[in-house]
Amino acid sequence: MSAKQNTSLDLSIILVSYNTREYTLRALKSLYEETTKTSFEVILVDNNSKDGSLEAVQEHYPQVQAYQSGENLGFAGGVHYGVDRSKAPMLLLLNPDTVITEGAVDKLYQFAQQNPKNGIWGGVTLNDDMTVNTQHAWARHNLNSLLFSAFGLSKIFSKSCLFNKANYGCWNRDSVKEVDILSGCFFMTPRDIWDQLGGLDTSFFMYAEEADYCLKAQKLGYQPIVTPEARLIHHGGVSHANLAAKEVKLLRGKVELIKRHDHGLLKKMYIALIWLYSFNKVVESKLLKSGSVEAEEWKKVFEQRDVWIKGY
Repeated sequence: MSAKQNTSLDLSIILVSYNTREYTLRALKSLYEETTKTSFEVILVDNNSKDGSLEAVQEHYPQVQAYQSGENLGFAGGVHYGVDRSKAPMLLLLNPDTVITEGAVDKLYQFAQQNPKNGIWGGVTLNDDMTVNTQHAWARHNLNSLLFSAFGLSKIFSKSCLFNKANYGCWNRDSVKEVDILSGCFFMTPRDIWDQLGGLDTSFFMYAEEADYCLKAQKLGYQPIVTPEARLIHHGGVSHANLAAKEVKLLRGKVELIKRHDHGLLKKMYIALIWLYSFNKVVESKLLKSGSVEAEEWKKVFEQRDVWIKGY
């Protein structure tokens, strides 16, 4: 159960950290410097880091409600731990490897107030050099998108909305757009919708839990939406030591998402295309990058196919 609500607060900001000490401190610095128009609380849940993350936050940002989970709960589990201790009527999930720029939280909160019927709101993510990082919004998977991804066409024709519809390839990220799925790195939603959906499904240990939330929300009539006015830097994947560990979790999440939201022959075809994607990445890296670390990592991913093909 969530803590008693405090209606004098606009926003509860939930961060889940895992061995991201310096990133977390930088994220908090930018958050407090750039958020001046929205009243907020910060709840940080540390998933049993070994790098002194919790102690550093307590030292430098005593105003943060920092908790040690005692174990690695995963992203969804950590978020639930934080939400249960939060009080505002609006929630913002914020990754610790982000940097708030130009009042992004204020702008996203204002955008949410202006577009209340959407129910899930996000902004545009940037790389360190301030170029657009498109990994913040996706279309729901379908046969074409998984097929084009499996054969690398979505990467080759990344600016095409035919071959890269999954990532909205022809959208320049300079206009407001309703999307199917928003990244959990900068993800705003009201507490009442969160409670209605039961929050993020904690059986997704990491990756695709926000996709599951968005797809379930759409069945209730809500449509995630992005504003280009709210922009932040996002590094992504900094809590993973290697490509294989990250990709195995990504693939498990994708398979689990398919199992939850697709049925019959389509479900079998979609999972087969995920398998083909992994196989082709091994072939590609062996042909083009033989002997490289990347080639070895993709080999490890494919060797673990009996794990990720089952989902979570």
